Amino acid sequence: METFQMNSKEANQISVFKKLQNREIKQKEAGMILGLSTRQIKRKLKMFRRFGVQALIHSSRGRPSNNRIDSVIRENIVCLIENKYPDFGPTLAAEKLQENHNLAISRETLRKAMISAGLWKAKKKKPTHRQWRERKECFGELIQLDGSDHNWFETRAPRSTLLAFIDDATSRLVHLEFAPETTIGVMGATKRYIQKYGLPHEFYVDRGKVFKVNLNNEEEDKITQYRRAVEELGGKLVYARSPQAKGRVERLFGTLQDRLVKELRLRGISTAIEANEFIQKEFLPFFNGKFAVEPKSKTDLHRRIEGYNLAEIFTVRETRILTCDFTIRYRNKWYQLEKKQKTLIFPKNEIIVKTNLDGKVCFSIRKTNLFFHEIDKPTKTENVKSIKPIIEKTPWKPAANHPWRNYKVNYQPKGTFLLC
Repeated sequence: METFQMNSKEANQISVFKKLQNREIKQKEAGMILGLSTRQIKRKLKMFRRFGVQALIHSSRGRPSNNRIDSVIRENIVCLIENKYPDFGPTLAAEKLQENHNLAISRETLRKAMISAGLWKAKKKKPTHRQWRERKECFGELIQLDGSDHNWFETRAPRSTLLAFIDDATSRLVHLEFAPETTIGVMGATKRYIQKYGLPHEFYVDRGKVFKVNLNNEEEDKITQYRRAVEELGGKLVYARSPQAKGRVERLFGTLQDRLVKELRLRGISTAIEANEFIQKEFLPFFNGKFAVEPKSKTDLHRRIEGYNLAEIFTVRETRILTCDFTIRYRNKWYQLEKKQKTLIFPKNEIIVKTNLDGKVCFSIRKTNLFFHEIDKPTKTENVKSIKPIIEKTPWKPAANHPWRNYKVNYQPKGTFLLC
């Protein structure tokens, strides 16, 4: 008995065409049942009468596609990926084949070829329930900010941190640079971003120590240096409660750890300075042209900063008490205030110490900068008690003319009395 492999759609057509063949229903009614035109029904009925049930099976099933890639070209592509792009994903590998070797191949075709060659493994995605949040409507309404510590230069350089600013409304990567995720590093990146685009309505950040004081701050009255600087400009920080809440920037780093690492490798870049230059000139325009989307609103909510001294605001500020000898100790260094100042200062005054982004230190009081210079560390002088020389004492002898020698005493033995 001959068997045929059919799908459910084709199997459901058998009873309809048998009724057509027996003239139990009309062709128009069969077309309504199967969702086909009368012309298609006529053609399939003619084949059904001639070949039977086999005519309902698609004729191209089991045959190679007419648009398939030649086997020789397919082997050359797989060999090229194995030699030059062994750890590239199908999407990025297809782009590099088109860009560097002028070989056009679809991502899905390349993925299947890489799987069959053992260069790629199919990934199973586990479904997770997340509550969807709609994008913001305007550019600059919400900027997601985060850093990623990773082997961006692989073995060519130590691990480094990449800071990313991505717009929520457009998925536009507005700023990207290699800098440490410290207060000074994040302040410097934010300052350069604001100088280019302006101040956004909100920054969406995590609860790291740069952005939030987490210890002994139940009332949340303590703020970090970074938050103080942003609020001085009139900005606002919004804290995410989970990595999934700021999923746009988290997914961005997943993409960058695949694409940017390989781009830096292909260009032989191994320093942060070279990488930042490449990012600004080449990578950002390409990345935004490929992944950015149009916002719902044309309004740009970035606010231009006018009348603010960014160099003065983006500083690390601490306080120190002025000693009686007009010296200040800061970070294990000693500084002497000059005698002539623009304002009156007294011992025990509270002095504001500012550390600029370039590491330069300055002192001020009542918004007035003070004159000072660095001095050597004072050494403690020990109070050494004076030690008197030890002089041997000789018994004292009265002089020859001393009254004691001239005094006559009548000595009487014990038990006798002198009667006068």
